[in-house]
Amino acid sequence: MNAIVKLAGLETKMFFRDRLSMFWTFLFPIVMIGLFGSMFVGDNMSQKAFAEYFVPSWIGVNIVTTSFFTLGTVLTNYRETGVLRRYQSTPLQPWKILAAHTFQGTVIFAISAMLLMVFGMLLYDLTLPAYIGSTLLSLLISILAFFPFALFLTSLAKNTQAASAISSLFLNLMLFLSGATFPLEMMPTVLQYAAKILPLYYVIQLLRGTWTEAPITEYGFEAAVLIGIAIVSVVLATRFFRWSGK
Repeated sequence: MNAIVKLAGLETKMFFRDRLSMFWTFLFPIVMIGLFGSMFVGDNMSQKAFAEYFVPSWIGVNIVTTSFFTLGTVLTNYRETGVLRRYQSTPLQPWKILAAHTFQGTVIFAISAMLLMVFGMLLYDLTLPAYIGSTLLSLLISILAFFPFALFLTSLAKNTQAASAISSLFLNLMLFLSGATFPLEMMPTVLQYAAKILPLYYVIQLLRGTWTEAPITEYGFEAAVLIGIAIVSVVLATRFFRWSGK
C-alpha cells in the first residue's frame, strides 16, 4: 500500500506540471458548461434546471476524460518510452501500478468535479444532490467501471498515437451520443437506442437521477451494468497489461 500511495503521489505531481492536461481536465468542462448555458438557459429552461441537467452530465464526461487521457494514454506512453520496463525491475506488480494510477485519477477527478459543482452553484443556482449518498456511490461505481475500461482499451494500442486515437474516438462517441451534451429526445430513434450501448449513458442516468429524483436503489439496472463493466474491465486490464510494446 505504501508503494501505491508513493507512486500515486508522484504521478499527481507530474500531472500538475502539465498545463495542457490541467486545462482539459479543469477548465474545458467549465467553458463548455458556460457555452451550453448561453444556449439553453432562457424561457424554456431555468438556471437551476439547466445546472441539474448538465453539471452531473459533465461530471460524468470528466470521468471519461480522466480515465482515457490522464490514465490510459499516460501508461501507453510509459510503455513506449521504457518507463514500465524500469518498473519491471522493481518489486512493483502490475496490479499495484494500475491501482496507483487509478488512485491518482480519482484524486484528479474529485478536484475537477468539485470545481464544476462550485461553478454551477455560483452561476446557475445549483444545489447539492438531493440524495447525496446515492450520488457519491454512483460516482464510485462509475469510476470503478471507467478507469479499468480505459486502461484495458489503451493497453491494446501499440504506441501513444494509437492510444490517443482510441481515446478520442470513444470520447467523441460518448460525448455526443450518450445524452451528455444534447438531450436524447432531440435525436433520431436509432441514435437513442445506440446511446444505450455506451457506458457513459448509464453513468449519466445514475448521476442525473440520484442528483434530483430518487436514491440509487431506483437505478438498479444502470448500477448493475456499470458493475458488470467494472468486473470485466479489471480482469481484462490485468490480463493484457504489458511492460513493453514487444
